[in-house]
Amino acid sequence: MNIRIKYFSLLIFIIMMFFSIRNYPQSRWFITSSVQLTGGSYFYHEYSNLYLLYGGIRYQTENFNIYGSRPILAQNNSAFTQSGMMIIPTSTGSDGSSGRIQTHHGGDFGSMSMSNMQIDLGDFNLYGSYQFLQEYKQSVNLSINPNIKFPTATKGIGTGKFNYGVSFNLKKSIGTFSLLADAGFIKLGAPPGIDYKNPLTYGIGIGKFISENGNSILLYYNSYTEILNGYEPPRQISLGLNFKLARLSSLSLIGSKGLSNYSPDFNLSAEMNLGL
Repeated sequence: MNIRIKYFSLLIFIIMMFFSIRNYPQSRWFITSSVQLTGGSYFYHEYSNLYLLYGGIRYQTENFNIYGSRPILAQNNSAFTQSGMMIIPTSTGSDGSSGRIQTHHGGDFGSMSMSNMQIDLGDFNLYGSYQFLQEYKQSVNLSINPNIKFPTATKGIGTGKFNYGVSFNLKKSIGTFSLLADAGFIKLGAPPGIDYKNPLTYGIGIGKFISENGNSILLYYNSYTEILNGYEPPRQISLGLNFKLARLSSLSLIGSKGLSNYSPDFNLSAEMNLGL
């Protein structure tokens, strides 16, 4: 069943790409690069940091885009990994041995050493988005967004399993303001010895254009349902600034605050998009 879902998700991407190229020959490619820093205790008595440097490429048309990226990842505790806004435990401790999972609140889920920093390539992520309602025609923007995480990370950096999911995004503009909402589902691939629940996701936000050239600000709250028994679901609030540098170039700065033990205490990121 899981194999069928994985290949069905890949088929969605292929179909979306085919019809996008066919209908919109005047498409564009973008090179993207971003840096990200997260930190938190995640039920531990010591602090853990996760550093990511992403490189990726995005193909975009009027109502479709597909984006692939893979990070260079450095962390001082490989007992956990990051998937989106989630911090989830793996079955491997920071010394490469099998981790220990206790699914009660306050338990630990792996060994930790603050003195060791592991650096390697992370999982490859593929995201797609198709906007089938456009605001200038139907008063709202509505898009579907499939995504797949491929288990390409070195053992001990990730879970070693596929993740795949889908979400729907709704946007409504009112003057210089934008109201946003999303809802989705993620199928998490669990490493040996861990029983993940597959979470539902949801979020709401408000944005505002702050200049005539397209600069904007966004305040957003998002949350997941429970992933492990006895642990709070991930929840966080984010503030983002988007700067239009040129017609096809932009810079985004985002700061987030975790609202549960399953989310990073903080998350700082910067992303550059350059049109080709």
